[in-house]
Amino acid sequence: MKFIIEVDEFYLDEESELAPALQKHVTREVVAQIWGKIKAQVDEKIAAAVQARTEAILSTQINLIVSQLIDAGKVCKNGREIPIADYVKEQFDKSSGWNSPYEHVTNLAKAYGTEMKKRYDYLYANQIVQQMHVIGVLKDEIFHQLIDHEKK
Repeated sequence: MKFIIEVDEFYLDEESELAPALQKHVTREVVAQIWGKIKAQVDEKIAAAVQARTEAILSTQINLIVSQLIDAGKVCKNGREIPIADYVKEQFDKSSGWNSPYEHVTNLAKAYGTEMKKRYDYLYANQIVQQMHVIGVLKDEIFHQLIDHEKK
């Protein structure tokens, strides 16, 4: 431990001797610094213990309340009870920006289907050109032009 004692705050009465008064001042300052460090450590440990205990209690209570809400199947919102399914849908609509999830999923599926169709058409055309080249229906320069064109 490192202690810093300021002698600027040390005052000597006229009737006191220097050595015992200085020793008493140094002892008092060292004890005050030690108590300050111990107090800080104790406060830190108490705060950590209280926080851990509080989190445990809150977690237990939150789990219990959520279980009760799920068992009841209803949630109170703005003073009225609504089914959990409606509440979840409302929260989903708010947070996702999807006013109609069905429409968004349908649009995504259509876009994916269109992309897969284009890929299939490309692969099918590529196989036809290759087979025509293999059986000799296409000349080499036409084959290379078609293959180069398809890559673009």
